[in-house]
Amino acid sequence: MSTESLLEEWSRLVLSASFMNCRLLLSCLIGLVLAWAGAGGADGAPRPERERPKAGSWIWDHGDPSARQECRFVRAFDIPAGAEVVSAELQVTADNSYQVFLDGQFIGRGGDWQAVISYDLKLLLSPGRHVLAVEALNDFDKAGLLLGLRVKLADGRSISVDSDASWKIAPNGVAGWQKKSRDWDAWRNAKVLYPMDKDYLPLIYDEPITQPVEVAFWQHPAFQIGVSAVALAGIVTGLFLGSRLFLKSQMERVIRRERARIAVDLHDDLGGGLTQLVLLGETSRREVAEDAPAADALGRLCDQSRGLLRGMNETVWLINSERDTIRDFASYVVKYAESFFQNSPVRCRFDIEDDLPPLPCDLGIRRNLFLAVKEAMNNILRHSGATSVEVEIRRQRNDLVVAIRDNGHGFENAAGGEGNGLRNMARRAREAGGRFSVESAQGKGTAVEFRVPFHAPLHVRLARVLSWNRRDRPVDSPAR
Repeated sequence: MSTESLLEEWSRLVLSASFMNCRLLLSCLIGLVLAWAGAGGADGAPRPERERPKAGSWIWDHGDPSARQECRFVRAFDIPAGAEVVSAELQVTADNSYQVFLDGQFIGRGGDWQAVISYDLKLLLSPGRHVLAVEALNDFDKAGLLLGLRVKLADGRSISVDSDASWKIAPNGVAGWQKKSRDWDAWRNAKVLYPMDKDYLPLIYDEPITQPVEVAFWQHPAFQIGVSAVALAGIVTGLFLGSRLFLKSQMERVIRRERARIAVDLHDDLGGGLTQLVLLGETSRREVAEDAPAADALGRLCDQSRGLLRGMNETVWLINSERDTIRDFASYVVKYAESFFQNSPVRCRFDIEDDLPPLPCDLGIRRNLFLAVKEAMNNILRHSGATSVEVEIRRQRNDLVVAIRDNGHGFENAAGGEGNGLRNMARRAREAGGRFSVESAQGKGTAVEFRVPFHAPLHVRLARVLSWNRRDRPVDSPAR
């Protein structure tokens, strides 16, 4: 509405003030201010000629209109599948003000029943179901909503949606009332107050084409639901793994105590018994003549008892949880090598990193690495013809490196060696989660190197956490 028309209306009201009381005059003034604000909200200019709106009847809620009464109207309509919208004009006004929505998107507002605003909805309509929603407010006196939607399709068909009794009244306080829901069936229909007067020729303002609201991908409900599902799955997985890890740590604590107890029992009971057996065999062998038939048998008995005692000491060392460090591993390898080469022509030298830290080393890694070192020393003594052996143990980042070099006669094609000893050492290194390499040349000796991590690889540790209560064989102890 133009400023001139507003002033003209105000002058008419002032001249007729003798027929009104002051309260009504003040209400009219408020209405005119709202009308000016609403009409001013239209970006377009009014059409040059007043014309009859393309709309239905004036509708409102049942009962007599009251001051400051708010009504919410909703109506669904369909665009046929495959149809192309050529034009879509929505004309709407209300006594006294309104806000209009399409599929939940705000379209516009108005505040004067003598001004109709026309909205171009062409870009918002696609094949499928759509919902028109209007929130109207009556300030005083009479009330009503007048609306008409005209849609033209490319195939010549047209769709009309007018304000009539088919509209539904949404109760106040209902969330999401601007969209279709099952609650519509329980809502009452609008009431037709009176048809549009044939002499009703308001000013019509044309709004610019309404553009679709561009929704970022993270604002789509599907994306938000997906992110929420992933977050929930992460929380559940974290709680699950955390509980399994806690239970596993408690079980490992119990297992460590049991390992220490078993190691002590083996050392005290079985170790003591084997030691007595060796002493008894040596005593018996000294009491018989050297050429007696029993002397040879007693000698073999003593040797086998000593072998069993060495094997038992290795087992005690392996299962003892108090020896699960790389420092203890290096110390035991040195003692074993000294004992192994003691009565042989092989001279053993050691290159051990100073101040090896007492970092923990998994039982499976320590076991496989020690067995691989034993295999290497056994091969040197049996096949290499070496007179000197060097054992190097050092730490390199998170890996433990054990290198064994000899000055034996060596062999060709070390990388593709097919001996059982090389295959066994390579298998032990793989089972420990590490790598094995060998370098050798004819007449230049042999060097083998084992490089294994202090801890089992992540996938192995995760498998342990997930399967700690199963009856499967341990992950780091494959069946042989």
